[in-house]
Amino acid sequence: MNADRLLFLFLCLAGILPLLAKRNLLRTWAWAGTAVVGSFMLLLGFAWNNLQNQAASARSAKFEHVPREEDQNGYVTSDHCQACHPDEYHSWHRSFHRTMTQYATADTVVADFNDVKLDARGERYHLQRRGNELWVEMPDPDWKADQSSRTRSLDGHNLTNAPRVWRRVSMATGSHHLQKFWVPSQRGNLQYDLPFTWLIEDQRWVLREDSIVRDPQLPLLVQVWNMNCIKCHSTGAQPRRDSKTGLMETRVGEMGIACEACHGPAEEHVKKHRQPLHRYRTHFGKPDPTIVNPARLPPKKASEACGQCHAIKVNLDKDWEQSGSQFRPGGDLEKHMALVLPAKGSKIPGLAEAMKESEEVQHFFWRDGMVRIAGREYTGMVQSPCYERGNLTCFSCHSLHESDPNDQLARGMNGNQACLQCHTSLRTRLTEHTRHRAESSGSECYNCHMPHTNWGLLGAIRSHQISSPTVQSSLQTGRPNACNLCHLDKTLAWTARYLSEWYQTPSTNLSPDEASISAAALWALKGDAAQRAIMAWAMGWEPARQISSQRWMAPILAQLLDDPYGVVRYRAGRSFQQIPGFENFTYDYVAPAAERARARERALELWNQRPADVSDRAGPEVLLSPEGRLAQDQFDRLLRQRDNRSVFIIE
Repeated sequence: MNADRLLFLFLCLAGILPLLAKRNLLRTWAWAGTAVVGSFMLLLGFAWNNLQNQAASARSAKFEHVPREEDQNGYVTSDHCQACHPDEYHSWHRSFHRTMTQYATADTVVADFNDVKLDARGERYHLQRRGNELWVEMPDPDWKADQSSRTRSLDGHNLTNAPRVWRRVSMATGSHHLQKFWVPSQRGNLQYDLPFTWLIEDQRWVLREDSIVRDPQLPLLVQVWNMNCIKCHSTGAQPRRDSKTGLMETRVGEMGIACEACHGPAEEHVKKHRQPLHRYRTHFGKPDPTIVNPARLPPKKASEACGQCHAIKVNLDKDWEQSGSQFRPGGDLEKHMALVLPAKGSKIPGLAEAMKESEEVQHFFWRDGMVRIAGREYTGMVQSPCYERGNLTCFSCHSLHESDPNDQLARGMNGNQACLQCHTSLRTRLTEHTRHRAESSGSECYNCHMPHTNWGLLGAIRSHQISSPTVQSSLQTGRPNACNLCHLDKTLAWTARYLSEWYQTPSTNLSPDEASISAAALWALKGDAAQRAIMAWAMGWEPARQISSQRWMAPILAQLLDDPYGVVRYRAGRSFQQIPGFENFTYDYVAPAAERARARERALELWNQRPADVSDRAGPEVLLSPEGRLAQDQFDRLLRQRDNRSVFIIE
């Protein structure tokens, strides 16, 4: 029923009431007035509900072959929440959760589609903007999928004969740091990804492989939204894959991470509260059983609402390909998803074998089972003592409605208060515990117990597995410890000595290099791609730059400008430009290999032309002579030992 019909019914009712009153069918005009007002409120409720349903369906109506937003399984979309919860709706609306996946229009896409031509290892793409629509000329993705299914891989396949097609860009994922795009199959509504990513801060297109930690020798990554991203980048999703034909007829309750993702399906809640008087009575009464507020759940149940997405997990719902996940906030997450926790064992059959055999699974974790991929904070948190033996939840530090969208930290939780709210005894003896000045970065709880050892979105991110730094863990896992992530110029021997003196940490055996050369230099030159990326980022992290000096970092960062992995080069370029005197250094991290090699040489020449200052760090620990010249033989020796194993940290 549309709004015009509702208005017509209301006018008819208003017109007939005087006749009813004349015939004593309504005793008084007062009763008639009451009836009019009541009828109006009822019709207004129906009209509002109808408009919200129309708004939800209209978002996808102008696209062909896309997953549709539909009222299903009790999901009614966030549009129904706005009238009663305007503040919460507004805070959600400005969040990056909302814009995680959107239908692609000129209003939702931030990338440049103005007649742009791109190349993906020989595949040509032509992007165009046509009014409010975005289009791309490309190799036929359905044809490529057919070739892949026949040969098991497109690697080495001759794509020069691929038919070229124009496809309208259907969906966009991301709006914070990156944005990537999808085009529809002509069979069902399966969505293929374009092989490019738009870097929002840099305002440029890059090959997707150059925005993630992924071996450049691997073939181009191909992703299907309906079977991968749908799990966490939409609400109330149903993949609806036909087991016989493989065709997808995917439906979602709502695109993006919407109100109902955290609060559960709201159909019953909306129906119950259509009447304003009823809403006000409920507002001052007991919690409403028709909706879930995670903040009011028991601690562990509260965090499971976040854990349904922010975890490394395996779906247990047998009908997932048809009906999607059956977990609802407030329910039992373990009945629907099994967490992958290598350090604690797992209920997942065959996980131990998979961890040994699957390099992809191994790359999700450091060697002791600690997560090293961003976006899986729940997996880290549930392995923390504060969670296992305390009442730590996601909401101890985060707020989805009273926070900056950038990190969604609750008020006052961007500093030590986050930890001191529980560890109250440390409030009056902070420096006694940290052995650092109270105002220094060394006395910030986060820096020691949640260091930046996870990777994602082109940068290092804090681990959410709360731990204490040890040299032993760095030796066993390759994971940088908190001390050497800040004191980049110091050796593991230096760290081991202070941890032993201050906290009685057991001593450990070190190799000659580990005892005499900066740990950061070793990880940057000898480490695997993930370690090198983290160190390139750390050399641009302000607290580390202030405490570690900077000139000595330039030769190491110059070497990383020519690293095989794009994300390592990206961060190295950013950090190199933060060293005083190199702010105007020009560098394109996705330039051809020969040009990158010249950039490395150019960076070293500029560094050699700058005389060392008395305040600059020098010495064998940072691979410099006392006069500040590069110890080239040592440098080259370490570089020859680089860990060149293939690394892929999927995001």
